[in-house]
Amino acid sequence: MWQLIEKIDISLFYLINTSGQNAFFDVLMPFVSNEKNFYVPMAVCWLLLMTAGSGVSQHIVLKLEKLKILPPSGPLRRFAFVQTKIKLRAVAVAIVALIAFSEWLSSDILKPVFNRPRPFHSQSHVHLYDRMFKIWSVTPELNTTVKGESRSLPSSHATNIFAAAVFFSFFFRKLWPLFYLIAFLVGYSRAYLGVHFPFDVFIGSIAGTLCGLLLAGISNHIIKFIKKKQGAK
Repeated sequence: MWQLIEKIDISLFYLINTSGQNAFFDVLMPFVSNEKNFYVPMAVCWLLLMTAGSGVSQHIVLKLEKLKILPPSGPLRRFAFVQTKIKLRAVAVAIVALIAFSEWLSSDILKPVFNRPRPFHSQSHVHLYDRMFKIWSVTPELNTTVKGESRSLPSSHATNIFAAAVFFSFFFRKLWPLFYLIAFLVGYSRAYLGVHFPFDVFIGSIAGTLCGLLLAGISNHIIKFIKKKQGAK
């Protein structure tokens, strides 16, 4: 059974990594796969969630509107004057725990169990992106699988991004197409860059989905408990 899955997986890998190669994706995929490109927007979103409804956020937004940097009554105004502060701050705290948990699950638990080599250590002629030097190359003919050098299954990128997509979609349901689009692009990029097989991404997406649902459920119960306690006062 595994031989059949692996055969299909390798065929899909070359379909994405080699046959699907084009100049536009050679620029786009390294960008969406580099988590550093998400640090600033993620930090801004996290601060917005943590400070939503506070006097600090209200003062900043009103000041920026006065300077005509922000449009009046825009989405940031709604965040600044939101009444559901408990939910947003709980989400901000929970997302940190979620990413830490999903990273631990994929890197420290699942990868050692499967111990599957990455494509460039098990396949020939891989269209590979060097993240350090930011260059593309094609790997040479490989006569033997290099084991123990790297672990491919599951993709930690896929686990983390799908965990975040599921979690945020639970609380901000109108934005779910955006969250899943980003998750799909990140997952696709891992095979395109030559660092993961599609099956690695698939298993990572399942693991991430389960992590996201678990943390979303726990967070939702905590939010309801806090609101109930506050309502009883």
